[in-house]
Amino acid sequence: MENFKSFGKKLVVPFFPGFTAITGPNGSGKSNIADAILFVLGPKSSKVMRAGRLTDLIFNGGKKHKNPAKYCKVSLVFDNKKRRMPVDSDEVVLTRMIKRAPLKNDPANYYSKFYINDHSATFSDFENILYHARMTGDGYNIVKQGDVTSLVEMGSVDRRRLIDDIAGISNFDNDIKKAQREEQDVDSNLERIKIILSEISNQIRQLKNDRDGAFRYKELKDQLYETKTKIALKKKQDVEAQIAEINRQIENYETEKEKLDEKSRILKEQYAQSQKDLEEIEKKIGEVGGDEVKDIKEKVESIRGNEIKVAERINYNNDEILEIQNEQNELKSNLASIEKELEEHINKKEELEKQIKENQLKLEEKEKELSILKEDIAHSDDKSMDLTHELAKMREEYNEKNSEIHELKLKRNRFTDKIESLELLIAEMQETKSTYEFELKDIEWQSEEFKKDYKENVKKVSNLENKLFNDKKRESEISEELADLENVILRLQREQSKLRAELDAIQSVEGKYNPAVSEILKACKNGSLEGVHGTIAELAKVDEKFETSVEIAAGYRMQSIVVENDEVASKAIKFLQKEKLGRATFLPLNKMIAGKPRAKALMAVKDSKAYGFAIDLVKFKEEYRGAFWYVFGDTVIVDGLDDARRLMGGVRIVDLKGSLIEASGAMVGGSKPKTHISFSNTDRSKLEEITKNLQDAIKHQDSLSDELKELKKEIAEIERDLSGLKIKGDTESQAKDMDVRRKEFTGKLEIICKDLEEKIKEKEELESKKKEVLSQIEEYKKRIEELDLIKEEKGKILLKGTKKELAQNSRILEEEVSFLQSSFLSLSSEFDAMGTKIELLNERKDEISKKIDDKNKEIEDKKKSLKELKDQRSSYRDELKAMMTVEEKMTGKIKEFTVKRDGIYKKTVTIENDLDKTNTRIESYYDLISRAKYRIPTLDEAIKEFDQELKLYNVEISDTKLPNVESLKDSVKVIEESMRELEPVNMRALDEYEHQSERKKKLDDDVKHLKDQKKNLLKLVGEITEKKTERFFEVFDAINKNFKDMYAQLSEGGEAELQLENPENLFDSGLTIKARPRGKKVLLLSALSGGEKSIASLAFIFAIQQYDPSPFYVLDEVDMFLDGVNAETVSRMVKRNADDSQFIMVTLRKVALKEANHVYGVTMRDTGISEMIGDIDPNAVGPKGEINFEGGKTVAAA
Repeated sequence: MENFKSFGKKLVVPFFPGFTAITGPNGSGKSNIADAILFVLGPKSSKVMRAGRLTDLIFNGGKKHKNPAKYCKVSLVFDNKKRRMPVDSDEVVLTRMIKRAPLKNDPANYYSKFYINDHSATFSDFENILYHARMTGDGYNIVKQGDVTSLVEMGSVDRRRLIDDIAGISNFDNDIKKAQREEQDVDSNLERIKIILSEISNQIRQLKNDRDGAFRYKELKDQLYETKTKIALKKKQDVEAQIAEINRQIENYETEKEKLDEKSRILKEQYAQSQKDLEEIEKKIGEVGGDEVKDIKEKVESIRGNEIKVAERINYNNDEILEIQNEQNELKSNLASIEKELEEHINKKEELEKQIKENQLKLEEKEKELSILKEDIAHSDDKSMDLTHELAKMREEYNEKNSEIHELKLKRNRFTDKIESLELLIAEMQETKSTYEFELKDIEWQSEEFKKDYKENVKKVSNLENKLFNDKKRESEISEELADLENVILRLQREQSKLRAELDAIQSVEGKYNPAVSEILKACKNGSLEGVHGTIAELAKVDEKFETSVEIAAGYRMQSIVVENDEVASKAIKFLQKEKLGRATFLPLNKMIAGKPRAKALMAVKDSKAYGFAIDLVKFKEEYRGAFWYVFGDTVIVDGLDDARRLMGGVRIVDLKGSLIEASGAMVGGSKPKTHISFSNTDRSKLEEITKNLQDAIKHQDSLSDELKELKKEIAEIERDLSGLKIKGDTESQAKDMDVRRKEFTGKLEIICKDLEEKIKEKEELESKKKEVLSQIEEYKKRIEELDLIKEEKGKILLKGTKKELAQNSRILEEEVSFLQSSFLSLSSEFDAMGTKIELLNERKDEISKKIDDKNKEIEDKKKSLKELKDQRSSYRDELKAMMTVEEKMTGKIKEFTVKRDGIYKKTVTIENDLDKTNTRIESYYDLISRAKYRIPTLDEAIKEFDQELKLYNVEISDTKLPNVESLKDSVKVIEESMRELEPVNMRALDEYEHQSERKKKLDDDVKHLKDQKKNLLKLVGEITEKKTERFFEVFDAINKNFKDMYAQLSEGGEAELQLENPENLFDSGLTIKARPRGKKVLLLSALSGGEKSIASLAFIFAIQQYDPSPFYVLDEVDMFLDGVNAETVSRMVKRNADDSQFIMVTLRKVALKEANHVYGVTMRDTGISEMIGDIDPNAVGPKGEINFEGGKTVAAA
């Protein structure tokens, strides 16, 4: 203690186990030792410590009041090895300090401080610790100076309460009070729930009718969805059957076409061979015959060349006719789809018209009812009438604005549909324009080609032959290089697969990413998300020595995903949000900036036990430095935890075993987690190198393959050009054809450009009008919102002055009218939109029909031109035949060859005719296949629509055999009619009824539970009261028995006992002590002498100690009223009981000092400061406590 009362210096007083006695002259300050103990244990009043105020406990400077102290402090040290105090320490030091803090208006002001093991605490903390150790400053185990007889002099009820405390009766009382409070809460809850139940029951009764109607409506709606699902499913089955049949037809057509293609191929080979034979025989004829024959031959060649050109033009026209027919078939397919859609829209429009009429009739009826009801409400008083008129005006304006919005929305929809139609048309026109421009460019190119002369063709043949040689050589080289590359690629793929398998195995063993990170990596692998480099864990490699420390340093940031830039991060985040996959951290390389280590980190990294910054111990590409700085920062890796502790403070440190110390001082450690994300131990750079080499090899292979493919194509073209290259004749005729085509496409291009410009202008005008309409709609919507608010406020005011029944009916009718008005507007909007769609579809139908007619005209023109060309070819053939006859007549020398030539020619013509017939049949089958295939997309689109419809209804159909569509449609009409009869329906009644029913059921359960709880609480109170009584008598009987024994021992044969004043009403009665000293009759306590009262009090204390020993006892001059014999008896009793408890006794009796294990003396100097002396010889103590100093020494002074 320090500066406590008369002790003006620091003083340490050791209290050893057993019996310690303190003595000294009166006024020396020996009782201040007991006061110091009381000061820490915290009694409620300073008077207990013989002080007027707490500040009076502070050393006042002695007799001369020189240098008075400003504070006093006392510490008690408790042995806590048995953990009687709730502190995890073998010793507990409780310290209390009082310090003066004078104020102007309060010179005696002070403040108190409490400490537990030198840590700041509160008085409540003290109370909690002492309560658990069963210690208190007001307990029976501390007897203050002059209070030894207080136990016998106190009131009988207070005396009984001492037994209550020992028996723990207060705990029972607390349990009883708690149970009673809970019982009151139960009663309160029961009352509240009963009120709620009454209200809910009324609501359920009111909701039942609405619920029944809504339930029936829901049943009909489910039937409607099921029936519509069956219709969609049946239609889908029918369309699937059509597709299956079409596919079967296509398969048959393609089989026949393949046979004809094979036949055509053979005929073409035969025709080529015949042409070759014909050229050879013509050559021989030219060699055998003279110049005249040669002239004839040249004419034959010329005619044959002209015939070939005409044949080419015939083929070109046939191709064009086929192309136009394909376009026409596509248009016809589109027309069929539009006609089907048009028919559906017309039917839907008729159905909507019918629904609108029915809705309008119901609306007029409900509005009439509401109008009558409003009049009743309005006539209730003048104010209501005025409000009704105001509401009527507002309603009229509200309906007008709604109608105007409806009209504007229709106009907006019409503009939108027309704009979409124009956009589609403009796209088609732009595509057509591009086609015409391409055709013109092609014609110009062909015209330039036709202008080349014979020399150019000769030169071209030479160049082609040289190029053919070089290409063949290069083809051989590439083939060999590709074979080598294939082996290299296979080897690299095996190495790559092996490394990837190792990486996957490591990842699966060491841990898993969170779902969001996993999904991002999957999206990256399947190509749906580009720009992702990988996670931090994937992009780095770390030495095995630092693996644990670096992973702990990185922590959860190892799952951070490195991406190319912030745009990629944004796309990835939106992907996670859309799919609801969770959260992930992204590190965009274009935004990540590497920082600089802080000064304290730079100092720590220079330590001999530091390995360096974590970021420097990880291997990664330099481009990732900003991302890895985000992960590690200036974290330092050191050898052990002791090194980390030595360097801690303002720097983040991790040791090799994974213990982490944050810059703030927080320490994290323990065993390493079993599952976590790890840096890859596999050499990722090797995988990246192999992957790069593989990519390069595949890229080179693709490049060579493309080059080889182009070479083969080029070689085929060169061979074809060489075999068919002849000096072109009839240039003028071909140029004329080109000129005709140029004029044709130039005219078409001019027309399409003009039309395109008009359509774009029309589209821009429509978009401008649509913008104006949208602006008007927004204005009207704002006004409607204002009207809604005003109507709601006025309506509330009107309903406040209206009878409850009328107000309820008014609200219901208003809801019905609002529902019907909303339905009317919705149906009207849908009806008008349907009309606009029908109008646009009709326009589209007319456009396609016109295009089909135009295609028909083109086909007729081409066929007419084709007929002319065929006639021209027939003319050339007749002329050729005549020339060949002339040639035959001119000489007999070549007869053998001419006969052979004629035979070959006839054979060639036969083959050509067969080839024409075969190609015509092929074209027919091609046309059939095209027509069939053009039907499939339309049917597929229909199936998609049916699938969407089935998905919308989401009804499972178990029936495999469905009725026909018409029968199902009849069922739909019946169901819809039944639903309309029930409208308007309050569908919320279903959920509300179920909700209220559930609430009622829950509240009924709560009532039952609360009643059971109350019953159990009443039972519990009875049980606790019974246990409380049993416990009291258990303790009382034991202490009473001990009291009799103790009193007999202390009074050397006297008798005493404890008696309850009213055992029947135990806890309202008191406890009395009856005593009969030896040789006397039973006396009342008030008749006992001071010594006899002391004996009785001490007997009571020792009786309690025998039953429930306190850890220590402080007895201040309890023997002051005893004679020598009794004082000796008490001293011996104390020494005997000191084996179980620690006794500290302030006494002047030498007999007590002799029995004590330790004796301390207290003296006071002339300055008025008390001093303590230890190891006092009891014989050196005088009768008044004076001490001979030769036998002692000071206990301890700090």
